[in-house]
Amino acid sequence: MKRRYRAAAIALTVIACLCFAITLVAAFFAIADGLCEKNARYVPNYEKIDLAPLLEKEEWSEEDYETIYRQTGLTKVGADSVERTRLLSFQTAFFNAGEVYHEFTTPITPHDKLMDPDTETDILAPIVPLENGDILVTSTTHLFGWRHGHAALVVDAATETLLESVAIGIDSRVTTGGARWFRRSSNFMVLRLKDADAAKRAEIAKNARNELVGIPYNVFLGFFMPKDQCKNGKTPSGTHCSHLVWQAFRNAGYDLDSTGGPLVTAKDISHSPYLEVVQVYGFDLDTLWG
Repeated sequence: MKRRYRAAAIALTVIACLCFAITLVAAFFAIADGLCEKNARYVPNYEKIDLAPLLEKEEWSEEDYETIYRQTGLTKVGADSVERTRLLSFQTAFFNAGEVYHEFTTPITPHDKLMDPDTETDILAPIVPLENGDILVTSTTHLFGWRHGHAALVVDAATETLLESVAIGIDSRVTTGGARWFRRSSNFMVLRLKDADAAKRAEIAKNARNELVGIPYNVFLGFFMPKDQCKNGKTPSGTHCSHLVWQAFRNAGYDLDSTGGPLVTAKDISHSPYLEVVQVYGFDLDTLWG
């Protein structure tokens, strides 16, 4: 009888220790995610100025373009693609602190969004006229304190349709109007391939749409599976969001992984020297995704 009591006591002690350990781990990750959300959005700490004098100019100088960038998040290529009357809406959105909150894209993955605290509705940020082959990245999805973010490829600019890989259990797919997900995020960037005309970028997008749809989600690409899934004409057996974008451009001869490691992330893509920034929203303009 004593042996039974002793065994039961040991079992209860082990269970209690396991529960305590699980609680500690859960608390640690909850705190890590809480701290992570403090940098969910950058809002300028400098003055918002009147852009009316700039809008009246026939031509902008390099200094003017720098001012526009600091006030709207639009680089020269971005500013030139937007109707001047819309610049004020970009400026308003860029300086809008809003209220950051999150919803879960998966049971364990928060997505930071921006809400108007007065109306309690999501803020839909303005976005530059997209072009086929553009890349959207955001740092607003995170897991246990790590901002892995999300990336997607524009395959039909007219309908803001994206090619993306979103989560475990979901094959890569084309999402009509998918850019709205990024526009409701607390930050995003629009990136474009340098030194390539619109036809070349559109070709990359078209080929990706034809070849990279229906691929199972696999976060271990580059570790337990070859990073280049299309090497030697092979059919991809796995991908994830940033890898899908990387693979689309790798097939065209561009390696967008700025670190060259086995795992390509959305942040790695955002720092690629092959890409230029078109629009910045909710990131520090000096460090971008620092």
